[in-house]
Amino acid sequence: MFFRVLLSALVFSTAMFSIVLTAANAGTVQNHLRFEGGWIRVTSSGHPMTAGYISISNDGSRDVVLISVSSAVAKMVEIHETTFQSNVMKMRKLENGIRIPAKGVIHLEPKGLHLMFRGLKMKIKEAEKYKVKFMFLNGGLAEVIMLGKK
Repeated sequence: MFFRVLLSALVFSTAMFSIVLTAANAGTVQNHLRFEGGWIRVTSSGHPMTAGYISISNDGSRDVVLISVSSAVAKMVEIHETTFQSNVMKMRKLENGIRIPAKGVIHLEPKGLHLMFRGLKMKIKEAEKYKVKFMFLNGGLAEVIMLGKK
């Protein structure tokens, strides 16, 4: 009797763990998002920061919010916006991320929205591939390869 109860508990626990694990993994893939043209500006040795650019399309039916970005190439990656005020270029960190509208696209490009890789751990080289992780408000995660480019 004891073994039957133990076996039933083990089977039940395994089934529940599988269901929970499947649900947890479901939010980590962003199938409705497309990442295109991602690149990171090349640097010289010892340069502490650089910028990255990419286009993100949202083919889903709901807006999504990009809240943070990370990469092993830098201590931190910040989401920035460049603006011009009285012919003076200003850059600021976007504390609340970037909203990507449903059926819309955002372009992170020079002199606009962009990624700022701060505290570089290595030189960014032409045509080298770098992994960059994009985290979204709903807990979703996308890992993207971006190229070093001049």
